[in-house]
Amino acid sequence: MKPKDILLDAFNLNIPERVPAIIFGGGMWTIKNSGKDFIYYIGKPKEYAELIIKTADIIQSDMVYPGSGYNNFLAAAIGGKIKVRRIGAPDLEGPIINSQEDLEKLDIDRIYDSEAIQTIWKASEIVYNEIGDKYLVGTTSWGPFTKAGNLRGVEQLMRDVYKNREFAEKVIDFAKDLILAFYEPLIKDVGMEAVSIADPTASGDLISRRHFIELALPALKELIGEMRKRNVATFLHICGNTTDKLHEIAESKASCFSLDHKVDLGFAKRELKGIICIAGNVDPVTIMNDSSPERVREVSKECIRVAAEGGGYVLCPGCDIPPTVPLENIQAFIKVARESKYNIK
Repeated sequence: MKPKDILLDAFNLNIPERVPAIIFGGGMWTIKNSGKDFIYYIGKPKEYAELIIKTADIIQSDMVYPGSGYNNFLAAAIGGKIKVRRIGAPDLEGPIINSQEDLEKLDIDRIYDSEAIQTIWKASEIVYNEIGDKYLVGTTSWGPFTKAGNLRGVEQLMRDVYKNREFAEKVIDFAKDLILAFYEPLIKDVGMEAVSIADPTASGDLISRRHFIELALPALKELIGEMRKRNVATFLHICGNTTDKLHEIAESKASCFSLDHKVDLGFAKRELKGIICIAGNVDPVTIMNDSSPERVREVSKECIRVAAEGGGYVLCPGCDIPPTVPLENIQAFIKVARESKYNIK
């Protein structure tokens, strides 16, 4: 089986011939190791695509993520300003929605005029056409709640949750529509088979279970529902401790839920077995970045032992990896999965 087929088999809660393994995101690592920066590749979709393809051949992750690290450029495309870091993904300088009037003035169609978004779209098309038959290609975006925080400012969105709930809901709904508009050309024109959604602001470290259910989950379910209508697989990651909302996250009907390293993998497997494919959750810093290849292998094998029973499991770091992770640690991580069979109990 090809890596893509093995991964999709796991997404469907089946037992493929080996354990799938992915390096979630990887944009910061890829850009840093190119010797360039994120801004350099804007307007150079062919060169950016070639970098992603070259990196895929080196790492051999079963899923490839064009656009990883460029998540904040979607907000920049409709009026935000980008702040470049020396190392790491670019940020927004500040929120662009400070009032109801600001929200009403925003035009989603402006993304079609953005050189950065055009670069991501074109590069994704090239990557998909070149290696999409082998690897699952899934362009990345923030999830609706995180994108709302991106547009409004996280602290202000949190205040709105308590003091101006109706406005918070409008911003979240707009964010969901913006993300869907970003994905639409990739699905309709390119034929992309998967997307990746990261919703870190929906983390249990930031919002309560009640607010997740009331505010983050509805937009997430609607966005993923639109993907399902289009027969597109969805890889969902939420940072932080999500232990108290695992079943609610499963209600999103994402194809796979990626667990942060703060979540007990064994507990999540027991709770979600047969309900949703889970991915995780090797610590991206303490283990992937700071440990030896031998330690990476040891922890990866333990994750497989704990969570691979009965299928529906993908070996994955507990979040996007830092740009400083040694290549030999990534290769050790991938090799463990390539040599591992599912426990079929």
